[in-house]
Amino acid sequence: MKCPPILETEDERLQALALYGLTDEQPLPSLDAVARIAAHMFGMPVAAVNMISSDHVFFAASIGIGEVDMRRDVSFCAHAITQDGVMVVPDATQDERFHDNPLVTGEAGLRFYAGVPLFSPGGHPLGALCVIDGKPHPEFSRTDRERLLELAHMASDRLELRRIEVAAANKPQEPATPYENDELYRLANYDGLTGLANRGRFYRRVEDALACPLSVAVIMIDLDGFKDVNDTLGHAVGDAVLREVAARLAGQIGSGDLVARIGGDEFAILLPDVTASLQATEIALTVSAAIARPIMVDDQEIRVAASCGMALAPSQAQDPMELVGDADLALFKAKAEGRGRVAVFQPAFRNEATARRLYGMEIHRAVDEGEFLLFYQPQTRLSDGALTGAEALIRWRHPQRGLLSPAAFLPALERGPLAATVGTWVLDEACAQAAIWRRNGFPDFRMGVNLFGAQFRVGDLERDVTEALERHGLPPSALELEITENIVLNHDDVALGALERMRDAGIGIAFDDFGTGFASLSLLKRYPLTRIKIDKSFTDGFLTSKQDASVIRAILDMARNFDLETIAEGIEEAQQQQGLRAQGCDEGQGYFFGKPMPAPQFEERFGGGSLYAKVG
Repeated sequence: MKCPPILETEDERLQALALYGLTDEQPLPSLDAVARIAAHMFGMPVAAVNMISSDHVFFAASIGIGEVDMRRDVSFCAHAITQDGVMVVPDATQDERFHDNPLVTGEAGLRFYAGVPLFSPGGHPLGALCVIDGKPHPEFSRTDRERLLELAHMASDRLELRRIEVAAANKPQEPATPYENDELYRLANYDGLTGLANRGRFYRRVEDALACPLSVAVIMIDLDGFKDVNDTLGHAVGDAVLREVAARLAGQIGSGDLVARIGGDEFAILLPDVTASLQATEIALTVSAAIARPIMVDDQEIRVAASCGMALAPSQAQDPMELVGDADLALFKAKAEGRGRVAVFQPAFRNEATARRLYGMEIHRAVDEGEFLLFYQPQTRLSDGALTGAEALIRWRHPQRGLLSPAAFLPALERGPLAATVGTWVLDEACAQAAIWRRNGFPDFRMGVNLFGAQFRVGDLERDVTEALERHGLPPSALELEITENIVLNHDDVALGALERMRDAGIGIAFDDFGTGFASLSLLKRYPLTRIKIDKSFTDGFLTSKQDASVIRAILDMARNFDLETIAEGIEEAQQQQGLRAQGCDEGQGYFFGKPMPAPQFEERFGGGSLYAKVG
């Protein structure tokens, strides 16, 4: 058994813990709700808030705990406080730190653990919020980690209230001045940057509203594009934007409503007496429009948008965290649909989240058992209908659910720990297939491969690409890597350098879904692209919508000016092909030429030994 390390600041940490007045006999009842919500949220039998003293641990709150060994030496939480973020142990019997731990080998039978440290205002870890199970869980997704962190923030807020109360009780007999009382109240209830209510005050108000009970709505708000502001203009400008957004939000609510800054670029609104989703939607749209107006900071015009998710009680939830969680799920849905969207919670969102989690757990097995496979969708030259290449598209041959399209599992895969592993497999498998087809009748065949964002932060993407090409005897021109706006924005500096070097080596770089994001035009100048893929949403309306036709003409004109090739996605009829060809679009992809299909079917349809096999 590996004993937990002792922090260099252990003495200061213990002094900070003493300020909270917590002992084995003095738990904190306000934390009981946090433990209960954690157990319910993750479907775990045990959840606890553990405080770590010098030689043992004790519960500030717990649910589902029986008689257990409370020595610090065997505590998982004592390990968790020595690291940042969430510590996850998928299967303790397979972890060298814990496989022979008495909590694992004894009656407790601990197999799974996830815990996040709780910090004092001075940054000292006091203990940890954790969830525990007697069976392993191979997948604890990024979304799960974020939700546990959110609950940890909630626990920290309640701990801080406890510290303030203890400090006030232990203060010498001199009465506190009005200023001191006001300052303590402000620290406990308001955000220092924006002056809005803080996370703790917001959750307490939601609890109070549901205890009455009242009909209420919660709107969760996330700023789209704020990271780009911080990264390009600096945190001082970012802070100014947050203050202006806060002022605009405060100006949109009524006297009985509450607006709060939850953290980072996330805000929330509590609306008492709102009973209809239409009413909440109207308020969310008004809020979104207010945030979308230009913001002036130091003579710079800055634009951000807001995605909003909302849920209502008691019609959709009865528990405070359930209500906030439902609004979060709606926000997730809104952000998945694009910039500046609004979504109202539906029960199906919870089912989708459950499915993402289940798929996340099964993805480990799918990788181990080789259940993923690739389909290929043809890409053709519009001038003569010649086959030029294909896009490799992942599918999952699930043993119970059959063949699954990417929409069913990509969200879980992209947010999970195996995205880079699967991305490397896709790259190698697609290159292997391209090599076969180039040797058997299609000497100039080009293979398009979609990249995951994780491939830029895990491992070495350039090395993986180079080795795949060399392993299968392909020239760089045989491969085209497809990237999206989210990938380049979320991995900006790393992605830029890697893509420049690969483009210079002769590998194609295609910008997928062009025209649907807010930063597309600036990315044309900055990123080393070779091709633009016109999004299907514009192709669909090309023949019937003047606006969509204008957008496509503008994209084609920009591409020519930037010396970029173009390919239109979603071509489903001959008139679209003819119209796009007349506008000067180079290539096309869509059901008109062929649906995604397995390699044998692709060969059967497009075989014949000629690169210029006609399709359509």
